[in-house]
Amino acid sequence: MIFAVAMAAVGLSMLRPKAIVVRPEPRLTWAMSPRIGLAGAGVGSAAGFFGIGGGFLIMPGLMASTGMSLATAQATSLLSVAAFGATTAGNYALSGWVDPGLVAAMTVGGVVGTLAGLPLARRLGANAALGRTLFAGLILIVAVYVGVRAIAVL
Repeated sequence: MIFAVAMAAVGLSMLRPKAIVVRPEPRLTWAMSPRIGLAGAGVGSAAGFFGIGGGFLIMPGLMASTGMSLATAQATSLLSVAAFGATTAGNYALSGWVDPGLVAAMTVGGVVGTLAGLPLARRLGANAALGRTLFAGLILIVAVYVGVRAIAVL
């Protein structure tokens, strides 16, 4: 239930109106290190505690700690998610907890979904506010689902 509440908080914070400022992407400096480190520690702690969630927390963390745009935060978060996923998958594979058929099905689904989503992503690239709103809406829908499932278990 705590995870659902955290997801809802992130989703709602992304719906807050943002001042439209046209600026270049931020140049990362050592002065940003404390903010980035705190955001990383928060994301890592939440992901470790809940066992999932790093992917949807990394983007808002990057945006808040560096001033990155949504598109740059998405691209940057993919590298982090890939590293976390590879590490976790390797650990589970070594432990014998991986179902190869399920991995194959999810991989095929992921490739198909990516190919289907690329044209939409290109169109949304020109409208960051709409992209942020859609992403926040998705987070809120999943938060409600997770919350309902958590309550049903009680």
